[in-house]
Amino acid sequence: MASFYPHLYEAALALLIEAREKADLSQAELAACFRLPEQLVVSYESGARLLDVGEFVAICRAIGVDPYELAREAELMSGSTETVIDV
Repeated sequence: MASFYPHLYEAALALLIEAREKADLSQAELAACFRLPEQLVVSYESGARLLDVGEFVAICRAIGVDPYELAREAELMSGSTETVIDV
């Protein structure tokens, strides 16, 4: 499944990885916070698996960053500040 906003998702993922590394957490340590296999972190960080909103928020909290601030920064980085879907 692909993201509707790939540039926004890629920016958010890059910031999430950067924040994990700044928190000095390995992929295995982050996975252990949720009692999940390291492969789960590897798969979303490599882009093989998309995160859902709940996972994104939980991961942000686990690494000590505000999910709303990270999402906003990703939005600014990607240039995705306008709604592009017509309903």
